[in-house]
Amino acid sequence: MNREYSCKILKRDMLTSDTAYLTIECADIANRAVPGQFVNVSCSRFLKRPFGIASVDTSAGTFNIGIKVVGAGSSELASIEEGSIVNVLGPLGNGFDLSASDSFILVSGGTGVFPINFAYETLRSKGKNVTMVQGFRDKSQVCLTSDEYIVTTDAGDYGIKGTCIAGLDTLKIEGNTTVCCVGPVPMMKAVGNWASGKGLKCYISMEQRMACGIGICLVCVCKKKAEEEGIPFEHVRCCKDGPVFEFGEVIL
Repeated sequence: MNREYSCKILKRDMLTSDTAYLTIECADIANRAVPGQFVNVSCSRFLKRPFGIASVDTSAGTFNIGIKVVGAGSSELASIEEGSIVNVLGPLGNGFDLSASDSFILVSGGTGVFPINFAYETLRSKGKNVTMVQGFRDKSQVCLTSDEYIVTTDAGDYGIKGTCIAGLDTLKIEGNTTVCCVGPVPMMKAVGNWASGKGLKCYISMEQRMACGIGICLVCVCKKKAEEEGIPFEHVRCCKDGPVFEFGEVIL
């Protein structure tokens, strides 16, 4: 059941010049959240803003979100003072199927690094084999990375020059492996096609604009292949029916 909470901002770190990382206090969300879910956070603007959950600490009763400044609402939240109270609705949506296999390739681009980070931490805690591939525009945007990750940049000023596909092409695929991907639609389409070419199951997360977050407003609909013969597609709500889908289910 979706619930709204008044939550305290315990910490705010700037990961890049335009990307903040907030630690938010709410034990219920921390305990209930699964990788791939998101929360809607209030600001002074009319609508809440959706953010993928980046990490949880159940012992501390906290969770984290990453905020890249793209407009007035995200700018306000990215500069919020520690100790401030915000209204948070969540956790929302459906997460990744992390029981699909024992080996995973996690691919992220842009703000997709945040929900993918939660999946990475969860899989590692379960002792599963995980390979992380991150794609960024250039070095100034690199965040939440590690020496053990495969990192690509379009500019070639950090890691491998090129897109995430350049990083994926360095991998040797063994056994039953599942791909999880979050990022811009062109990147997820390319990653999904790469996975399909390798015979791998791939899950993607549709980062649509989500006004209500609970499936009422229909702002975030996307096209899904219809099961009924003769109908090319049906509309589904990314917030309620997703945001995670199997790559082959949706029309990008």
